[in-house]
Amino acid sequence: METSYPQGKSFRIDEVCFEKGRITSILGRNGCGKTTLLRTMTGFLPYRGSIEIDGKECRDYTGLERAQKVAYLPQIMKAVKMDVESLVEHGRFPWHGSFRRMSVSDKNVIENALEMTHMTSLKARDLTELSGGELRRAYLAMVIAQNTEMILLDEPTTYMDIESQKLFFEIVRTLADRGRGIVMTCHDIAQSFSLSDIIVLMDQGVVRKTGTPDSLEKYRDDLVQLLGAAVKRIDDEKLMYPYVLIR
Repeated sequence: METSYPQGKSFRIDEVCFEKGRITSILGRNGCGKTTLLRTMTGFLPYRGSIEIDGKECRDYTGLERAQKVAYLPQIMKAVKMDVESLVEHGRFPWHGSFRRMSVSDKNVIENALEMTHMTSLKARDLTELSGGELRRAYLAMVIAQNTEMILLDEPTTYMDIESQKLFFEIVRTLADRGRGIVMTCHDIAQSFSLSDIIVLMDQGVVRKTGTPDSLEKYRDDLVQLLGAAVKRIDDEKLMYPYVLIR
């Protein structure tokens, strides 16, 4: 697959696979193409070559069909004048459009998404009244309600405090354990290695290495070159994450 950055730089991925039931983190320095890769997979950006979703070419899906397969949550989430429940209802639009009334089945999906994200008690709250962590959980509830098998998250915990991050990743882990595929970009290297099943390392629009956290840990020099730091696993119950940064 080949496309271009917004700045006009070349972007080429020879092959990478994102699987259902796993959390995959895409790591790399700023400007390496992480967000561009996510946006291309959703059909937002044109590309040459092939991107397959369930064995079918991405560009051959209609917009609604893609939205039934892949949900995308961008890094920037607006706190618009809307209550939480109305936002989550937007996740059902790919399945029946924006004008049909919500069915009992739709409402059940929405209620489950609110419960899973711990937002049920806040469903009548206006988005502008939420904290940063609550706002991101509200948007996560929306993409959960979209009921896709793949969820793409761009820097999902930006500006979150530690407790909000912990809760967010507990939800994401549950989604993966229930069969959803999670693909996310992240700048927190230790956190990503600790919480992900697969790591994808990118540099200048190219995937350099892919593997499990344990398998990539040994490539210390490559990690330092690509990320600016390496990682080491330390089994200590006092540590929040088993992987820590090293030089």
